[in-house]
Amino acid sequence: MSNPIPNLGANATQIVRYNIQLPAMQDADSLEQVRAQLMDHNLIVDRLVPGEAVVTSATGSVPDWEAIKDALKRAGYPATHTTTDDE
Repeated sequence: MSNPIPNLGANATQIVRYNIQLPAMQDADSLEQVRAQLMDHNLIVDRLVPGEAVVTSATGSVPDWEAIKDALKRAGYPATHTTTDDE
């Protein structure tokens, strides 16, 4: 019996990981605040350590980085560098 060919257009969602540099995020309170901000923007927080966040987006489109960075900056944690994470 043959397996049917999957319909690749049926689910265009893909998972992409991003690395965000946040130099002002250094203590436990700031880690908690940044985690909340990232989750509010539908990002899954994979790793959060002082100065750095690794998040996953599974929305099928690029996250709204302008809105995310604006929210982080307003909270006192400006993102200095954001890249895709190839781990």
